[in-house]
Amino acid sequence: MLRLRPFMRGDADAVCGWFPDEKVFHLWSAGKLPGFPLQAEELNAYYDRNADGSLWAFTAFDGDGAAGHVMMRYLDEERREIRLGLIVVAGDRRGRGYGRELVSMAARYAFDFAGARRVTILVFLENPSAIRCYEACGFRMTAGREPEKFPCMGEEWRLAEMELVKTEA
Repeated sequence: MLRLRPFMRGDADAVCGWFPDEKVFHLWSAGKLPGFPLQAEELNAYYDRNADGSLWAFTAFDGDGAAGHVMMRYLDEERREIRLGLIVVAGDRRGRGYGRELVSMAARYAFDFAGARRVTILVFLENPSAIRCYEACGFRMTAGREPEKFPCMGEEWRLAEMELVKTEA
């Protein structure tokens, strides 16, 4: 069972160690962070530069320690739309449903505590396991939005948006 808590600077060492290769790193970071391998001080500096109240991050943990990471950012001035990003699960916890649990908890937080009406995620179409994870949490490809082309590692990847819209009960 996972729990979320605010990201702390000391978590960066664990998060930066969860990328076995450059491709996995780029699928996660989408060019937002310095190159592979990412250093803890670089991740902390990214959060320091974006400490304006519209972006915040969480660390997921289980009985064995840090197990995942997710960042949230408001996309609009009304603070009704939140984008989830930098979603990753520790390598030794992958394949156990932690990703679905982490994304579901983050979406619930966005709706129930942050007041979002819509939650979005950008995902590379070259990352089918992430797409399956997000779909299992209820996210769907955003209608009418074509994937953007994104140059990465000498290739052209396709970056799509997925969304989850709060329904009235």
